[in-house]
Amino acid sequence: MVRSVHILSIAMLVFANWVWAFVQAPVPPSTQQNYFLDEDEDGRMDHLQIRFLGTISQEYIDEKMDSLVVNWIDSTTRPTRVVVPKEDFILDTVSNRKITIDLSDRQSSFYQLTAFSAPNIFAYSYGASELYLSDGNVYRLNMKDGMAPTIMSCQLKSRRAGGTDTLKVLFSEKVKPSQSCDVYMEFWSSKDSIIRELVPNSIEWGVFNNDAALLFDGNAGSERLSVRDSVRLMYSCMKDSSGNAVTKQTKFHPVEGFFPFELLRQNIVKVSESENLDEPIFDLSFESLETKVPNDTAWGFAVDVLGSDFESSVREFLKMRSQEEFDPSKVVVYFNLRIYTNLGSFVANTKYKIKGNDKRFEKSAKRLFLRWNLMDAHHRRVGSGAYLANVAVRIKYDGKTVYYSDDEGISTQVFGVLRR
Repeated sequence: MVRSVHILSIAMLVFANWVWAFVQAPVPPSTQQNYFLDEDEDGRMDHLQIRFLGTISQEYIDEKMDSLVVNWIDSTTRPTRVVVPKEDFILDTVSNRKITIDLSDRQSSFYQLTAFSAPNIFAYSYGASELYLSDGNVYRLNMKDGMAPTIMSCQLKSRRAGGTDTLKVLFSEKVKPSQSCDVYMEFWSSKDSIIRELVPNSIEWGVFNNDAALLFDGNAGSERLSVRDSVRLMYSCMKDSSGNAVTKQTKFHPVEGFFPFELLRQNIVKVSESENLDEPIFDLSFESLETKVPNDTAWGFAVDVLGSDFESSVREFLKMRSQEEFDPSKVVVYFNLRIYTNLGSFVANTKYKIKGNDKRFEKSAKRLFLRWNLMDAHHRRVGSGAYLANVAVRIKYDGKTVYYSDDEGISTQVFGVLRR
Protein backbone atom coordinates (compact mmCIF):
# COMPACT_ATOMS: atom_id res chain seq x y z
CA MET A 1 0.00 0.00 0.00
CA VAL A 2 2.79 2.40 0.97
CA ARG A 3 4.64 1.50 -2.19
CA SER A 4 1.53 2.25 -4.29
CA VAL A 5 1.10 5.66 -2.60
CA HIS A 6 4.77 6.44 -3.24
CA ILE A 7 4.50 5.53 -6.92
CA LEU A 8 1.33 7.61 -7.23
CA SER A 9 3.05 10.62 -5.64
CA ILE A 10 5.97 10.35 -8.04
CA ALA A 11 3.57 10.12 -10.99
CA MET A 12 1.65 13.19 -9.85
CA LEU A 13 4.88 15.13 -9.39
CA VAL A 14 6.08 14.18 -12.85
CA PHE A 15 2.69 15.13 -14.30
CA ALA A 16 2.72 18.48 -12.49
CA ASN A 17 6.25 19.20 -13.69
CA TRP A 18 5.20 18.27 -17.24
CA VAL A 19 2.21 20.66 -17.07
CA TRP A 20 4.41 23.42 -15.63
CA ALA A 21 6.97 22.83 -18.33
CA PHE A 22 4.21 22.98 -20.93
CA VAL A 23 2.95 26.29 -19.59
CA GLN A 24 6.43 27.75 -19.39
CA ALA A 25 7.84 26.42 -22.65
CA PRO A 26 8.53 29.32 -25.05
CA VAL A 27 6.17 29.43 -28.00
CA PRO A 28 7.68 31.71 -30.67
CA PRO A 29 5.50 34.06 -32.69
CA SER A 30 4.95 33.55 -36.38
CA THR A 31 7.29 35.13 -38.89
CA GLN A 32 4.61 35.65 -41.55
CA GLN A 33 1.21 36.27 -39.91
CA ASN A 34 1.56 39.29 -37.63
CA TYR A 35 -0.42 42.34 -38.73
CA PHE A 36 -1.02 46.01 -38.13
CA LEU A 37 -4.75 46.60 -38.50
CA ASP A 38 -7.09 49.54 -39.01
CA GLU A 39 -10.36 47.91 -38.06
CA ASP A 40 -12.52 51.02 -38.24
CA GLU A 41 -10.78 52.11 -41.48
CA ASP A 42 -10.34 55.74 -40.56
CA GLY A 43 -6.76 55.77 -41.78
CA ARG A 44 -5.07 55.19 -38.42
CA MET A 45 -3.72 51.94 -37.01
CA ASP A 46 -5.85 50.74 -34.09
CA HIS A 47 -5.10 47.00 -33.55
CA LEU A 48 -2.25 44.52 -33.76
CA GLN A 49 -2.63 40.81 -34.28
CA ILE A 50 0.18 38.42 -33.24
CA ARG A 51 0.06 34.75 -34.23
CA PHE A 52 2.11 32.03 -32.50
CA LEU A 53 3.55 28.81 -33.90
CA GLY A 54 1.88 26.77 -31.21
CA THR A 55 -1.07 26.78 -28.86
CA ILE A 56 -0.93 29.24 -25.97
CA SER A 57 -3.20 29.84 -23.01
CA GLN A 58 -4.14 32.65 -20.67
CA GLU A 59 -1.79 31.05 -18.15
CA TYR A 60 1.01 31.26 -20.69
CA ILE A 61 0.32 34.97 -21.17
CA ASP A 62 0.19 35.58 -17.41
CA GLU A 63 3.30 33.58 -16.58
CA LYS A 64 5.53 33.91 -19.61
CA MET A 65 4.86 37.27 -21.25
CA ASP A 66 5.72 40.76 -20.07
CA SER A 67 4.86 43.44 -22.65
CA LEU A 68 4.84 44.49 -26.28
CA VAL A 69 6.65 47.57 -27.60
CA VAL A 70 5.51 49.12 -30.88
CA ASN A 71 7.33 51.81 -32.85
CA TRP A 72 4.85 54.03 -34.67
CA ILE A 73 4.36 57.55 -35.98
CA ASP A 74 2.46 60.03 -33.82
CA SER A 75 0.17 62.80 -35.04
CA THR A 76 3.13 65.19 -35.37
CA THR A 77 4.91 62.70 -37.71
CA ARG A 78 7.51 61.82 -35.09
CA PRO A 79 8.39 58.23 -34.13
CA THR A 80 7.08 57.13 -30.76
CA ARG A 81 7.27 53.95 -28.66
CA VAL A 82 3.99 52.49 -27.51
CA VAL A 83 4.32 50.07 -24.59
CA VAL A 84 1.47 47.59 -24.09
CA PRO A 85 1.45 45.51 -20.88
CA LYS A 86 0.45 41.85 -21.00
CA GLU A 87 -2.79 42.70 -19.19
CA ASP A 88 -3.98 44.24 -22.47
CA PHE A 89 -3.30 41.08 -24.52
CA ILE A 90 -6.55 39.53 -25.73
CA LEU A 91 -6.35 35.78 -26.38
CA ASP A 92 -8.26 34.35 -29.31
CA THR A 93 -10.07 31.54 -27.52
CA VAL A 94 -11.14 29.90 -30.78
CA SER A 95 -7.70 29.14 -32.17
CA ASN A 96 -5.59 29.65 -29.00
CA ARG A 97 -2.80 30.73 -31.31
CA LYS A 98 -3.42 34.48 -31.63
CA ILE A 99 -3.48 37.52 -29.41
CA THR A 100 -4.97 40.89 -30.30
CA ILE A 101 -3.76 44.25 -29.03
CA ASP A 102 -6.43 46.94 -28.93
CA LEU A 103 -4.91 50.41 -29.40
CA SER A 104 -8.12 52.20 -30.33
CA ASP A 105 -7.97 54.36 -27.21
CA ARG A 106 -4.63 55.74 -28.46
CA GLN A 107 -5.65 55.92 -32.10
CA SER A 108 -6.19 59.69 -32.17
CA SER A 109 -2.51 60.23 -31.36
CA PHE A 110 -1.36 58.22 -34.40
CA TYR A 111 -0.60 59.66 -37.81
CA GLN A 112 -3.09 58.95 -40.60
CA LEU A 113 -1.07 56.25 -42.32
CA THR A 114 -1.87 52.75 -43.54
CA ALA A 115 1.39 51.75 -45.23
CA PHE A 116 4.11 51.35 -42.63
CA SER A 117 6.37 49.70 -45.20
CA ALA A 118 6.06 52.59 -47.67
CA PRO A 119 9.14 54.64 -48.68
CA ASN A 120 10.48 56.18 -45.51
CA ILE A 121 9.19 59.71 -46.01
CA PHE A 122 9.76 60.45 -42.35
CA ALA A 123 13.41 59.34 -42.38
CA TYR A 124 12.72 57.20 -39.31
CA SER A 125 12.21 53.51 -38.70
CA TYR A 126 8.63 52.76 -37.75
CA GLY A 127 6.30 49.77 -37.84
CA ALA A 128 8.62 47.50 -35.80
CA SER A 129 7.37 45.57 -32.76
CA GLU A 130 9.13 43.66 -29.98
CA LEU A 131 7.55 41.07 -27.69
CA TYR A 132 9.22 40.91 -24.26
CA LEU A 133 9.02 37.76 -22.12
CA SER A 134 9.11 37.73 -18.34
CA ASP A 135 12.55 36.05 -18.35
CA GLY A 136 14.06 38.92 -20.36
CA ASN A 137 14.04 37.26 -23.75
CA VAL A 138 12.84 39.34 -26.71
CA TYR A 139 11.12 38.33 -29.94
CA ARG A 140 11.51 40.93 -32.69
CA LEU A 141 8.33 40.54 -34.65
CA ASN A 142 8.07 40.54 -38.40
CA MET A 143 4.94 42.66 -38.89
CA LYS A 144 2.85 42.96 -42.04
CA ASP A 145 0.54 45.63 -43.37
CA GLY A 146 -3.07 44.55 -42.84
CA MET A 147 -4.58 48.01 -43.30
CA ALA A 148 -6.69 48.92 -46.32
CA PRO A 149 -6.04 52.27 -48.02
CA THR A 150 -8.19 55.21 -46.98
CA ILE A 151 -8.68 58.85 -47.93
CA MET A 152 -6.47 61.35 -46.13
CA SER A 153 -7.88 64.53 -47.65
CA CYS A 154 -10.35 65.77 -50.27
CA GLN A 155 -9.93 69.25 -51.72
CA LEU A 156 -12.64 70.58 -54.01
CA LYS A 157 -12.07 73.34 -56.54
CA SER A 158 -15.28 74.29 -58.24
CA ARG A 159 -15.78 76.64 -61.18
CA ARG A 160 -19.09 78.41 -60.79
CA ALA A 161 -19.27 79.71 -64.35
CA GLY A 162 -19.71 76.31 -66.00
CA GLY A 163 -16.06 75.32 -65.96
CA THR A 164 -14.44 72.13 -64.70
CA ASP A 165 -14.74 71.05 -61.07
CA THR A 166 -11.68 69.29 -59.65
CA LEU A 167 -11.64 67.03 -56.61
CA LYS A 168 -8.09 66.33 -55.46
CA VAL A 169 -7.93 63.20 -53.31
CA LEU A 170 -4.89 62.17 -51.26
CA PHE A 171 -4.77 58.52 -50.18
CA SER A 172 -3.06 57.08 -47.13
CA GLU A 173 -0.76 55.07 -49.39
CA LYS A 174 -0.23 53.95 -52.97
CA VAL A 175 -3.43 52.43 -54.36
CA LYS A 176 -4.27 49.98 -57.11
CA PRO A 177 -7.69 50.61 -58.70
CA SER A 178 -9.62 47.47 -59.61
CA GLN A 179 -10.09 47.02 -63.35
CA SER A 180 -13.51 45.50 -62.69
CA CYS A 181 -14.87 48.73 -61.20
CA ASP A 182 -16.23 51.60 -63.27
CA VAL A 183 -16.54 53.90 -60.23
CA TYR A 184 -14.06 54.11 -57.37
CA MET A 185 -15.77 56.48 -54.96
CA GLU A 186 -19.18 57.48 -53.70
CA PHE A 187 -20.39 60.54 -51.83
CA TRP A 188 -22.93 61.33 -49.17
CA SER A 189 -24.95 64.42 -50.06
CA SER A 190 -25.68 66.92 -47.31
CA LYS A 191 -28.70 68.13 -49.30
CA ASP A 192 -30.78 64.97 -49.08
CA SER A 193 -28.58 62.46 -47.16
CA ILE A 194 -28.49 60.15 -50.18
CA ILE A 195 -25.34 58.19 -51.06
CA ARG A 196 -24.50 58.43 -54.77
CA GLU A 197 -21.72 57.17 -56.97
CA LEU A 198 -19.10 59.81 -57.71
CA VAL A 199 -18.74 59.67 -61.49
CA PRO A 200 -16.10 62.03 -62.92
CA ASN A 201 -15.56 62.82 -66.58
CA SER A 202 -11.95 61.73 -66.14
CA ILE A 203 -9.39 60.80 -63.48
CA GLU A 204 -5.77 61.93 -63.44
CA TRP A 205 -3.73 59.58 -61.22
CA GLY A 206 -0.63 60.89 -59.50
CA VAL A 207 2.83 59.66 -60.42
CA PHE A 208 2.98 57.32 -57.41
CA ASN A 209 -0.76 56.51 -57.38
CA ASN A 210 -1.14 57.94 -53.88
CA ASP A 211 -3.30 60.79 -55.13
CA ALA A 212 -5.79 61.49 -57.89
CA ALA A 213 -7.61 64.42 -59.47
CA LEU A 214 -11.24 63.76 -60.41
CA LEU A 215 -12.47 66.14 -63.11
CA PHE A 216 -16.15 67.03 -63.53
CA ASP A 217 -17.76 69.17 -66.20
CA GLY A 218 -19.67 71.14 -63.55
CA ASN A 219 -23.11 70.34 -64.95
CA ALA A 220 -24.23 67.75 -62.40
CA GLY A 221 -27.12 69.93 -61.23
CA SER A 222 -28.56 68.91 -57.86
CA GLU A 223 -26.08 66.04 -57.62
CA ARG A 224 -23.09 68.34 -57.81
CA LEU A 225 -20.47 67.66 -55.14
CA SER A 226 -20.04 70.42 -52.55
CA VAL A 227 -17.88 71.08 -49.51
CA ARG A 228 -20.71 70.02 -47.21
CA ASP A 229 -20.63 66.48 -48.64
CA SER A 230 -18.44 63.50 -47.73
CA VAL A 231 -16.59 61.00 -49.92
CA ARG A 232 -15.45 57.41 -49.39
CA LEU A 233 -13.83 54.64 -51.43
CA MET A 234 -16.06 52.01 -53.00
CA TYR A 235 -16.05 48.52 -51.52
CA SER A 236 -13.39 46.25 -53.09
CA CYS A 237 -12.59 48.78 -55.82
CA MET A 238 -9.18 49.74 -54.48
CA LYS A 239 -6.40 47.88 -52.74
CA ASP A 240 -2.85 48.62 -51.68
CA SER A 241 0.44 47.05 -52.74
CA SER A 242 0.00 44.39 -50.04
CA GLY A 243 -3.38 43.34 -51.42
CA ASN A 244 -5.50 44.88 -48.68
CA ALA A 245 -8.82 45.83 -50.30
CA VAL A 246 -11.28 48.47 -49.16
CA THR A 247 -14.08 46.92 -47.11
CA LYS A 248 -17.70 47.92 -46.52
CA GLN A 249 -16.87 49.71 -43.29
CA THR A 250 -14.53 52.32 -44.75
CA LYS A 251 -15.30 55.81 -43.47
CA PHE A 252 -16.66 58.85 -45.27
CA HIS A 253 -14.19 61.72 -45.44
CA PRO A 254 -15.44 65.34 -45.43
CA VAL A 255 -14.80 67.39 -48.55
CA GLU A 256 -12.69 70.46 -47.80
CA GLY A 257 -12.33 73.71 -49.69
CA PHE A 258 -15.18 75.35 -51.54
CA PHE A 259 -15.82 77.46 -54.60
CA PRO A 260 -12.40 79.11 -54.67
CA PHE A 261 -11.68 82.67 -55.64
CA GLU A 262 -10.54 82.55 -59.23
CA LEU A 263 -8.73 85.17 -61.27
CA LEU A 264 -9.97 85.02 -64.88
CA ARG A 265 -7.62 86.16 -67.65
CA GLN A 266 -7.05 86.09 -71.42
CA ASN A 267 -3.87 85.13 -73.30
CA ILE A 268 -4.49 87.02 -76.55
CA VAL A 269 -6.66 89.89 -77.75
CA LYS A 270 -7.61 90.68 -81.36
CA VAL A 271 -8.76 94.22 -82.16
CA SER A 272 -9.39 96.54 -85.09
CA GLU A 273 -7.95 100.03 -85.51
CA SER A 274 -11.34 101.64 -84.88
CA GLU A 275 -11.25 101.71 -81.06
CA ASN A 276 -12.05 105.05 -79.43
CA LEU A 277 -8.97 106.91 -78.18
CA ASP A 278 -11.17 109.07 -75.95
CA GLU A 279 -12.15 106.17 -73.71
CA PRO A 280 -10.14 105.58 -70.52
CA ILE A 281 -6.94 103.52 -70.65
CA PHE A 282 -8.38 101.21 -67.98
CA ASP A 283 -11.98 100.57 -67.11
CA LEU A 284 -13.49 98.64 -64.20
CA SER A 285 -16.96 97.27 -64.91
CA PHE A 286 -19.48 95.39 -62.77
CA GLU A 287 -20.74 92.52 -64.94
CA SER A 288 -23.12 89.65 -64.29
CA LEU A 289 -21.50 86.30 -63.46
CA GLU A 290 -22.62 84.90 -66.81
CA THR A 291 -20.74 87.54 -68.84
CA LYS A 292 -17.83 85.94 -70.73
CA VAL A 293 -15.10 88.43 -69.88
CA PRO A 294 -12.25 88.67 -70.48
CA ASN A 295 -12.41 87.37 -74.07
CA ASP A 296 -10.50 87.60 -77.34
CA THR A 297 -11.73 91.15 -78.01
CA ALA A 298 -11.62 92.44 -74.42
CA TRP A 299 -8.35 91.90 -72.53
CA GLY A 300 -8.04 92.20 -68.78
CA PHE A 301 -8.62 90.42 -65.48
CA ALA A 302 -11.87 89.49 -63.75
CA VAL A 303 -12.88 88.11 -60.36
CA ASP A 304 -16.33 87.22 -58.98
CA VAL A 305 -17.35 89.04 -55.80
CA LEU A 306 -20.30 88.66 -53.39
CA GLY A 307 -23.14 86.15 -53.67
CA SER A 308 -23.74 82.93 -51.73
CA ASP A 309 -20.73 81.07 -53.13
CA PHE A 310 -18.41 83.98 -52.36
CA GLU A 311 -19.78 84.20 -48.83
CA SER A 312 -19.32 80.45 -48.33
CA SER A 313 -15.72 80.74 -49.54
CA VAL A 314 -15.00 83.50 -47.05
CA ARG A 315 -16.67 81.61 -44.23
CA GLU A 316 -14.76 78.44 -45.04
CA PHE A 317 -11.42 80.24 -45.32
CA LEU A 318 -11.84 82.20 -42.07
CA LYS A 319 -13.61 79.35 -40.22
CA MET A 320 -16.48 81.67 -39.35
CA ARG A 321 -19.19 80.40 -37.05
CA SER A 322 -22.56 79.73 -38.67
CA GLN A 323 -24.27 82.26 -36.44
CA GLU A 324 -21.75 84.97 -37.33
CA GLU A 325 -23.29 87.46 -39.75
CA PHE A 326 -21.62 88.07 -43.12
CA ASP A 327 -21.25 91.80 -43.74
CA PRO A 328 -20.62 92.86 -47.40
CA SER A 329 -19.29 96.21 -46.22
CA LYS A 330 -16.30 94.36 -44.75
CA VAL A 331 -15.30 93.10 -48.22
CA VAL A 332 -12.53 95.02 -50.00
CA VAL A 333 -11.06 94.15 -53.41
CA TYR A 334 -7.72 95.56 -54.61
CA PHE A 335 -6.42 95.59 -58.20
CA ASN A 336 -2.86 96.60 -59.03
CA LEU A 337 -1.87 96.23 -62.70
CA ARG A 338 1.32 97.21 -64.55
CA ILE A 339 1.93 96.43 -68.24
CA TYR A 340 5.31 96.29 -70.03
CA THR A 341 6.53 95.42 -73.50
CA ASN A 342 8.31 92.13 -73.97
CA LEU A 343 11.58 94.12 -73.76
CA GLY A 344 10.65 95.52 -70.36
CA SER A 345 9.59 99.04 -71.34
CA PHE A 346 6.79 100.50 -69.24
CA VAL A 347 3.42 100.83 -71.03
CA ALA A 348 0.68 101.66 -68.49
CA ASN A 349 -0.50 100.98 -64.97
CA THR A 350 -3.51 101.41 -62.69
CA LYS A 351 -4.85 100.70 -59.19
CA TYR A 352 -8.40 100.13 -57.96
CA LYS A 353 -9.96 99.63 -54.55
CA ILE A 354 -13.59 98.50 -54.37
CA LYS A 355 -15.68 97.93 -51.25
CA GLY A 356 -18.44 95.36 -50.98
CA ASN A 357 -21.04 97.98 -50.17
CA ASP A 358 -20.40 99.82 -53.45
CA LYS A 359 -23.78 100.68 -55.00
CA ARG A 360 -22.71 99.22 -58.33
CA PHE A 361 -22.95 95.74 -56.82
CA GLU A 362 -26.69 96.31 -56.51
CA LYS A 363 -26.60 93.97 -53.50
CA SER A 364 -25.82 90.95 -55.69
CA ALA A 365 -22.84 89.00 -56.99
CA LYS A 366 -20.88 90.70 -59.76
CA ARG A 367 -17.93 89.89 -61.98
CA LEU A 368 -15.45 92.72 -61.56
CA PHE A 369 -13.70 93.15 -64.90
CA LEU A 370 -10.60 95.33 -65.11
CA ARG A 371 -10.16 96.00 -68.82
CA TRP A 372 -7.14 97.47 -70.58
CA ASN A 373 -8.13 99.33 -73.73
CA LEU A 374 -4.77 98.78 -75.44
CA MET A 375 -3.37 102.28 -74.95
CA ASP A 376 -0.18 103.34 -73.25
CA ALA A 377 0.12 105.93 -70.48
CA HIS A 378 0.09 108.71 -73.12
CA HIS A 379 -3.20 107.54 -74.67
CA ARG A 380 -1.53 106.08 -77.77
CA ARG A 381 -2.50 102.78 -79.32
CA VAL A 382 -0.04 99.98 -78.69
CA GLY A 383 1.05 97.81 -81.59
CA SER A 384 0.76 94.11 -82.18
CA GLY A 385 3.19 92.04 -80.19
CA ALA A 386 3.89 90.32 -76.88
CA TYR A 387 3.39 92.12 -73.59
CA LEU A 388 3.95 91.42 -69.90
CA ALA A 389 1.33 92.07 -67.23
CA ASN A 390 2.14 92.19 -63.53
CA VAL A 391 -1.15 91.88 -61.70
CA ALA A 392 -1.88 91.69 -57.98
CA VAL A 393 -5.46 91.05 -56.91
CA ARG A 394 -6.20 90.88 -53.22
CA ILE A 395 -9.53 90.28 -51.48
CA LYS A 396 -9.95 91.07 -47.80
CA TYR A 397 -12.75 90.52 -45.35
CA ASP A 398 -12.74 92.48 -42.10
CA GLY A 399 -9.07 93.29 -42.69
CA LYS A 400 -8.04 89.64 -43.25
CA THR A 401 -6.76 88.48 -46.65
CA VAL A 402 -8.90 85.66 -48.06
CA TYR A 403 -7.40 85.67 -51.57
CA TYR A 404 -4.15 86.93 -53.10
CA SER A 405 -3.19 86.20 -56.70
CA ASP A 406 0.52 85.89 -55.87
CA ASP A 407 -0.27 82.82 -53.75
CA GLU A 408 -1.32 81.03 -56.94
CA GLY A 409 1.80 82.05 -58.86
CA ILE A 410 -0.12 84.10 -61.43
CA SER A 411 1.33 87.55 -60.72
CA THR A 412 3.05 87.74 -64.15
CA GLN A 413 1.44 86.90 -67.46
CA VAL A 414 2.72 87.00 -71.03
CA PHE A 415 -0.04 87.85 -73.53
CA GLY A 416 -0.38 88.90 -77.12
CA VAL A 417 -2.02 91.82 -78.95
CA LEU A 418 -3.03 91.25 -82.54
CA ARG A 419 -4.27 94.21 -84.59
CA ARG A 420 -6.25 93.50 -87.71
